Amino acid sequence: MTSLISLQAQPITPILRESPNLYEYWMVAVFLLIVGVLAYVRAVYRKRLGRLFNSISRIQILRQVMREELVFSHRASVLLFFNFVLVLAMICYAVLKYYNAELYRELGSKLFFYLAIAVALIYLFKIVLNNILRVLYKDPGVIREYLFEVFLMNKALGIILLPVAAGMVFMNVTKLEILIPIFVVIFLLGVAFRLVQGLRLTFSYPIPRVYIILYLCTLEILPFAALVLALQRV
Repeated sequence: MTSLISLQAQPITPILRESPNLYEYWMVAVFLLIVGVLAYVRAVYRKRLGRLFNSISRIQILRQVMREELVFSHRASVLLFFNFVLVLAMICYAVLKYYNAELYRELGSKLFFYLAIAVALIYLFKIVLNNILRVLYKDPGVIREYLFEVFLMNKALGIILLPVAAGMVFMNVTKLEILIPIFVVIFLLGVAFRLVQGLRLTFSYPIPRVYIILYLCTLEILPFAALVLALQRV
């Protein structure tokens, strides 16, 4: 009886459960920044925003926009690219945290900033490389147009994938088995669409199709294949 009373008098230590989602306190600031950027662009550059996204599928509008404006250095374009970098980095961070707990424990929240820097550097490298190719091959304009299409599609993906990124972070981790395939499908559809648009852009230029196919395979398909192999080894 005495032993039973002593056991009842001992404080019960609760068993801590793992978090049901991938949320971390700093993520709120990142999502608020993303929403703030989109709200600012929509409020200040509403007409330009509509015109930009109309040019995704309409080549004539795309060429008109490129003739009239600084499409890569305009503030709206820079902010939308910044939004794309943050959203894609957040999705990659959630996936790595979900599948690679060891890497997450080693780097923690620093992993997100490393991923954001990596995404930005990849696309900045693409700009530099494409400009070098334009000079070497005396490009009449098709490479520049396709590069604009690539970045325009990325800006659209930054908006489309925002709910997916929020779902990965705030919803139960069991939902990631659904959200990750959704992300992969949306991203691959975006890549496939811009590849088709790249082929359409070449039709009005006297360029051998074999060069365009080699270009697309080298600078579009090959990097994604290398990225998949790298992620499999992480």
